[in-house]
Amino acid sequence: MARSRRSSANNDNGGERRVASHVRNRQRAVAEREAARLARPEQRRVQKLAHADRKKSAVSSTPFGTHRVTAVEEEHQEWCGPFSVARQIIAQREEAKRKEEENETATMHPLDDLMNQVNLEQKRKAHPSLTWKGEIQGSAPSSLYAKRQKRVDVRRTNKVPTLFQLCTNFLVDNFEYVESLGDVDNDCRLAISKELVKRNQLNGKSFDSLISPNMDCLEIIDCAGIPQDRMAKVLLDQRALTILILNHAGRCFGPKTVNALLESKASLCCLSISGAYLLQDGDAASLITANSSTLQSLAFDTCPLLESSFVQAVKDTKNTLLELSLKNLNLSKDTLKLLSSSKEALAKVKSLTLQSMPGMSDVILTEILRNIGNSLETLDVSYNYDLTDTSLSGIRQFNNRLRSLALNGVKELSPIGLETFFTYDLEGLPPPPKLKVLKLGSCDHHTVTDQVLKLATASASSLDQESLGSKGGGLAQLDVEGSSLVTDIMLEQLVEGACAKTLTDLNVSYCPLITDKGLGYLVSKCGTQLSKIHVWGCAQLSDEFFDGHARVNDRTFEVVGAWMKRSGTSSLR
Repeated sequence: MARSRRSSANNDNGGERRVASHVRNRQRAVAEREAARLARPEQRRVQKLAHADRKKSAVSSTPFGTHRVTAVEEEHQEWCGPFSVARQIIAQREEAKRKEEENETATMHPLDDLMNQVNLEQKRKAHPSLTWKGEIQGSAPSSLYAKRQKRVDVRRTNKVPTLFQLCTNFLVDNFEYVESLGDVDNDCRLAISKELVKRNQLNGKSFDSLISPNMDCLEIIDCAGIPQDRMAKVLLDQRALTILILNHAGRCFGPKTVNALLESKASLCCLSISGAYLLQDGDAASLITANSSTLQSLAFDTCPLLESSFVQAVKDTKNTLLELSLKNLNLSKDTLKLLSSSKEALAKVKSLTLQSMPGMSDVILTEILRNIGNSLETLDVSYNYDLTDTSLSGIRQFNNRLRSLALNGVKELSPIGLETFFTYDLEGLPPPPKLKVLKLGSCDHHTVTDQVLKLATASASSLDQESLGSKGGGLAQLDVEGSSLVTDIMLEQLVEGACAKTLTDLNVSYCPLITDKGLGYLVSKCGTQLSKIHVWGCAQLSDEFFDGHARVNDRTFEVVGAWMKRSGTSSLR
């Protein structure tokens, strides 16, 4: 019966199916509301249905996350689609900008510009580096590579090579036909050996031609290609040898070489060996003992087999040592304590280098410095990671004549410790040393500050009877690499003190607060003795300094780090 009624209703309406009006209104409201997600329809006034409101809608997520209704959205009743979200963000930015401008206008005073100008002038008087401006001559290339290449071309010299250089190059070009160099001095022999190393031609055969019998000095910068048998054979005939310097000794300096050197009975006054991984502890001790009465300079670097016997031999030297250099040796604390007790052997030492010693501590270093006393002029204890501020007290207390101090890589130093080290009039301590060379690179990034360097430069610039000579007082070399707290104020302090006439080498690599104006001001105020500034890792520097400082065309001045050099043996040695 119901089916017949529906069919009759459809027939009465002409076969069309009609939707109830309330359903049609609800569908229209939903369609207009959801259309804003894909388009920007005109807003028109529509009748809202309670059950079709978006607060009650099943669609609650958007491309940007779950939708949250705000007061503004409730006012405009606009769906949170991509275009509408973009419009809302732009509107919020414009509103914030408008409010900020209104606040600035409301708080602006007619004299604010004048006060800002006065403050700027006072700041420039306190920091004169702010007044420096770079003067770039000519037209600068647009390409970064072209700019760097231009700087390199400026430094290239077109001078005619000297007669000495021409002769050296000719000899090396035809060295395979040379039987012996004959009676030439060490400078000529060293220059030829450097050129051979540069060309990777220093082997056993060329070494035989390079060496002459009864030499008084043998210095080779790279012995890696020389066999031990050849070295032993050569040293066996060197009875007049007094200076032996072998770098990168490697396999050429072992037991056979030591025995040949002992058999020659040469009286060595200078012995420097590096990289001899075959050198035994007992052999090194025998070599030092045989020359204990004549040795004045002793240096061993990266010889891993040296231990207590070697140190005992150094301790037994007969009060002749003037220079002692030990680098990268695996010496324990007990072995270093043995060295610290050698008062007689260290009494006259003027230059002491103890780098990268795993067993080094504050107590051991202080005892060594106590035994040396006031004769010490150069001290290098870099990369000893257990040293602290306590060592600074020992350095100041026992070594008043110190002129060179290297503390690179000593991570446990603090700003307070360094300030105390360079401060005058401390009860129980002598005045701080008047240094010519100060190296504080690769310490902890916050260790070196402007205040520390202010005290250091003041101490170095103070004159006494020893520094009243022709050069006067002031730092000659300063290394503050990796210091994140050093600013242009430090460079101004160098200029204001006596360092402006003495500074020759400055390393500010990886110092992010150093600027173009500070370095440009330093170069313009320092004398022509300033030859190098290291700026590796200073990405904040620009063409204003590199191409605009006062000595751009001066070939005696070099900014290291502005251009990568070609690698090779010549740059490594």
